[in-house]
Amino acid sequence: MTTATLRVMDAHGDFSEPQRVSWHAGRFTVIGDPANAAQSGALGTAAAPRIPTEARWIMPGLVDAHLHAAWHAFDAADRAHFTEEEAHRATADALRRTLRAGFTSVRDAGGLATTTRERIPAESRPRIACSVALIDRARAGAAGGIDRAVEEVLEAGAAWVKIVATDGVGSPAGASLQSHFSATEFASAARRAASAGAGVMVHAWGGDAIDFAIESGAASIEHGIYLTVEQASRAAQSGTAFVPTMRIYRLVQQMIAAGKLPAGLAARVDAAVAAHPDAVRIARDQGVAIALGTDFGTPEQHGTNRVEFDALVEAGLSVREALVAATSSGAALLARAKDPDAPSHPPPFGVIAPGAVADAVLLARDPREPGALSDPASIVGVLLEGRLIDPRRPDFPPHPREDHL
Repeated sequence: MTTATLRVMDAHGDFSEPQRVSWHAGRFTVIGDPANAAQSGALGTAAAPRIPTEARWIMPGLVDAHLHAAWHAFDAADRAHFTEEEAHRATADALRRTLRAGFTSVRDAGGLATTTRERIPAESRPRIACSVALIDRARAGAAGGIDRAVEEVLEAGAAWVKIVATDGVGSPAGASLQSHFSATEFASAARRAASAGAGVMVHAWGGDAIDFAIESGAASIEHGIYLTVEQASRAAQSGTAFVPTMRIYRLVQQMIAAGKLPAGLAARVDAAVAAHPDAVRIARDQGVAIALGTDFGTPEQHGTNRVEFDALVEAGLSVREALVAATSSGAALLARAKDPDAPSHPPPFGVIAPGAVADAVLLARDPREPGALSDPASIVGVLLEGRLIDPRRPDFPPHPREDHL
């Protein structure tokens, strides 16, 4: 058993006074005041290394509910130049850096095959829920309809069905928000996913696609740039979460300004960046669960996922609300789908409590301070099911769990 005295994040994004935290065999065992917890264990054991002396705060492991771990270029044509082995090495490196950044669970929003995930040792990557492929109108047509497209990704091991229901960042200025799929198609896809224990995530900038997603019982809306008050109210009532992925659009703006992307995209992207904070505030005010997601998919982006936390705060969330979005909200969203790579249930994850999965981030600074969470120097340790990872060692493997020694 390993025990330390730390300030513990609660369900509301607040932190306790210093108290003892113990974990063993991949689970938190004791969370309590020093007097009650002192008898539960010492600060490490002869077999298990002590946690860093700089550690003062502990929060649940971060969750990125929308990334593309197997994408290594913005444009699909550029991604096609990678050999299979080059792509595998790049994916493994992207996930290693994501874990070092404190993200113990992620949801891949398309591009990562479950076979690739299984080739990467579990101790050197976050837990990964896969959607395998993006189901857009073209893919549905090639498969013989959206039902068959859903079946194909489920047969490939997907725990999530990703439906691309509106145009996106690569569409020309003035592109509409018209849904690419009908309400009937949404409902059928959702039924087929549910029958397999899978969740549905919907790329939708706005318009009818958000309405159809909510009506069909989709677990989350991705991006949601033009989310309305009425839609947010119904999403809150139905339990549909919101994953805004804000920072990526700022990065696209920078790529356009640098000449790396066509200037013709600028007007559409600029409008999206201006509107997006309103959607986040609308969702918050209507009681929609907001989860952090980055949409990151290039080598420069992987491992910098924590900047999305700052984007949520800049959009209007309080620091505490953003901390919840980055941890327990994302964990609750991922738990809605049955996934062999997820923690075994019923033990919860996304919280620091006795019996919960020992996923956590150890910090030397209070993460409520401006810029603290996104500062690489703040994180001095990562726990993945009780295994201690030193993020300052780029060549880790993590320390083994005590019960494996």
